Amino acid sequence: MRVTYRYIRPCAVLYARSIGAYATSAREAWRVLNGWLEARNARHLYRRGVGIFHDDPTTTAPDALRYDACIVAADGIPDEDPDSGIARQMLAGGAYAVHAHVGSYEGTGKLFSQLRRVTVAKRGLSIDFGRPFVAIYLNDPLLTREMHRRTELCIPVVPMRMPLSSNDDEHAAIADAAPRYKAS
Repeated sequence: MRVTYRYIRPCAVLYARSIGAYATSAREAWRVLNGWLEARNARHLYRRGVGIFHDDPTTTAPDALRYDACIVAADGIPDEDPDSGIARQMLAGGAYAVHAHVGSYEGTGKLFSQLRRVTVAKRGLSIDFGRPFVAIYLNDPLLTREMHRRTELCIPVVPMRMPLSSNDDEHAAIADAAPRYKAS
């Protein structure tokens, strides 16, 4: 599985939250957010969406899982509306391991699980459980066929420090002891 690494900047997002199993809560949260945007004639103003998975489904009961459907807050998009279930929050920035997925959203849960259990650990990283998992939806699902939908699955990571090998220590000591000459 191909993984890249990226620093995602913190940003303000407008979101609709739904609680329950991610397969159903994600659809419900997007229904609320899209309905709110359409009612304000603002749906056409955004091109990508962000899904925030707050809880680990292996340790949290399915009826307590929190999912936020988000759009980046920007000029031209109305601000939060608590009466309609729309709020504002900051998306936590930081280092993420990112896998680009093309296809149906149905398989993203299994991909997140594989990334979490196998792929990230193989690369010498640890998961930062203080930040949520994030899905960045790169195309509009109302306009893009299921087979062409692109999603970036982002797992918050903290690089693990690896000790230098004994060979590296010797090379570092030799480099430090070598005379340094200035070019004139």
